[in-house]
Amino acid sequence: MSKIKLVAMDLDNTLLDSEKQISKHTEEVLKEAIRRGVYIVPATGRIFKAIPEFLRDIPGVRYAVCCNGATVYDQKEDKIIYTNHLPKETVFSLFDILEKYHCTRDIYQNGQGYMERCYFDHLAEYGVSDHVLKLVRDTRLPLDDLRKYIEEHPLGIEKINVFFDDMEERETARQELIEKNIASVSSSLENNIEINQIGCDKGDGLLHLAEQIGLSMDEVMACGDAGNDTMMIKAVGTGVVMENGQPDLKEIADFVTKTNNEDGVAYAIEKLVFEA
Repeated sequence: MSKIKLVAMDLDNTLLDSEKQISKHTEEVLKEAIRRGVYIVPATGRIFKAIPEFLRDIPGVRYAVCCNGATVYDQKEDKIIYTNHLPKETVFSLFDILEKYHCTRDIYQNGQGYMERCYFDHLAEYGVSDHVLKLVRDTRLPLDDLRKYIEEHPLGIEKINVFFDDMEERETARQELIEKNIASVSSSLENNIEINQIGCDKGDGLLHLAEQIGLSMDEVMACGDAGNDTMMIKAVGTGVVMENGQPDLKEIADFVTKTNNEDGVAYAIEKLVFEA
C-alpha cells in the first residue's frame, strides 16, 4: 500500500495540457485517488479563482496552495488556513527596481489581481499572448495608479507578477531582484518573474497544509515543471517532475513522468500511488 496520502500538483505545463485542459483519463485518475482517500491539491502560482472550474468542482478537491504558497485555502470551509504575504514597503522597493525595465507589474491581493491600465491595455507589447493573455484579462482588474491603491489597501498582497518581452532584460532583472535579497524570486513561464515574500514558496505552503491535516511530508507527493516548483519538489517525500520540465528540476526529481500532454500527472499517480 502506498504511503502517499496527498498529491499536490502545479497546473500550467503540469496538470493542464497545452490547451489548459485535462483529459477524461486524468480526471478519472484524480477522482479515483480521492476515492482511495488521497488528498488532491492544486499547488499553483494562480489565485484560487483562476484555478479552472472543472478542477475546483471535482468532489473532494478541498484544499489549494495558491500564489506560490502565499495563501493556503480550504474550499469546503471557505477559509484561509495559512498566509505568507508581502509587506507594502517591500512591494514598493521591488517596484523601484522593476521601473528600470520594460516589463509589466501587477499584484495578487486577497484572491484578486490588480494591474495598471497602461499595462493591461497593452499586454501584447510585453509578450503576453494566447492562453496567458486570456488568463491575465480574466483575473486582473485595471487601475490607474497601483502604488496609490496599495497605499490605501496595504494588506494581503500575495505576489507580484511581471512579464517581459526581452529575455535578456528579464534575466538581468531576475539577477538584480535575487541579489537584493528581500523577496523570493521564481518563475512559471519563460517570459515571467514571480515575486513573493522571502521564505514563501509552494514547499512552505504544503508544509503548513500537511501539518494542518496531520500528515508528514514523507506522505506527500508533488508534481511540477518549473522554477516556482523547485522548493515543493525538494520539500516532499516524493518529488515528480514532468518530462517537459526544466532540466535542473528533473535532476532533483525522485520520478520523471510523461509530459503534460501525455497525462503525466495521471501516470505518476498510477505508478506511485495505485501500483505501489
